Amino acid sequence: MKKNALTSAVTIIFLAMLACASPLAVGGPTPEYEPIPVSTEAAGALLDKFDAVSAASGEVTVSITESELTSYLAEQLAAQPDANFTNPQIYLRDGEMKLYSTVITDNFTANALVVMKAAVENGQMTIGLEKADFGPVPVPQGMLASLTSSINDKLLSLIAKLPAGVSIKAIAIAEGSLTLTAVINP
Repeated sequence: MKKNALTSAVTIIFLAMLACASPLAVGGPTPEYEPIPVSTEAAGALLDKFDAVSAASGEVTVSITESELTSYLAEQLAAQPDANFTNPQIYLRDGEMKLYSTVITDNFTANALVVMKAAVENGQMTIGLEKADFGPVPVPQGMLASLTSSINDKLLSLIAKLPAGVSIKAIAIAEGSLTLTAVINP
């Protein structure tokens, strides 16, 4: 009987703490690599690369670094005060984009890992979700769809800045960089 009373008391205290406190931190995956520095200079360098491509013609190759991509995404998320995702870190390794981020909801804060692959379809870049890990919390389908949409919007908005007539020919992701090869028809 005492065990049930103790369990009930602990449960009530825990629920009261949840009701009064900020979102519960539930942990989750952490990057296996060194942190990527975020800077306005790196985000600007990425935009400058795409501006230069806009002025080019023929076949061009653009190499994007982890720092540039992470900084660009961090700026994009910072511009959205209601974003559920903060502190992005994008690692470009082994043919994949690995996005680590902090997810904040009304009920919990969790570290997240989203693994994506980039591909070329009909001359356009597409980003497909391979895996999402929010630690001990199952990823709600709506949040996963929102995350995929948000990532696609932010990352693919760079490609949308290219002039009409650009056709992506190839994408390669390896050890810290994403390399795009495109053909620009005047």
